[in-house]
Amino acid sequence: MKRQPPDIAALLGVLNEQGVRYVVTGSAAAMLHGVDLEPGDLDITPARDDHNLGCLALALEAIDARQDPGAPFGEWETGADGEKRWVQREGTPQDVASRASWKPDPFDPASFDHLLESRYGAIDIVPEVSGTFEDLVPSAVAIEIDGQRVWVEAIHDLLATITVPRREKDRVRVQQLRALQRAGAAST
Repeated sequence: MKRQPPDIAALLGVLNEQGVRYVVTGSAAAMLHGVDLEPGDLDITPARDDHNLGCLALALEAIDARQDPGAPFGEWETGADGEKRWVQREGTPQDVASRASWKPDPFDPASFDHLLESRYGAIDIVPEVSGTFEDLVPSAVAIEIDGQRVWVEAIHDLLATITVPRREKDRVRVQQLRALQRAGAAST
């Protein structure tokens, strides 16, 4: 089953209406910086304090978010080199049941770490894989989208995430991000 592409503006609008503090990361961040691509989901890294996660839970409820029933099962593992990678595994009947009854817990940031489907398309809550909110926000770039100001992961942070380990789908994105980075450096 093909995932519904995200309505980025609508998803960001709901997050902002609920007062969620977050940084846009991943392919949506690359697109917002000018990379020519259509993201399959909206990746966000939220601030992990209880109040903010409570706001995020309300936003997810407002968009009827639920775990993607077709998403693979697995966990993030940290390798000896400190890099995180997704390790896929077969889902158990308990995994399937847990996914169907999922509700995020504002006191547990890990409970939000899922690919979700919503009435505005796919959203992926990523509390810390490419860095925490606190790590990313100091160098994040404010971009205006449909009259909304959003914080977007800096190009150098995006490059650090998608160049190790390199995935084939990221090759062109890396080239375009590096060109944008050089163009920005040349204009300053």
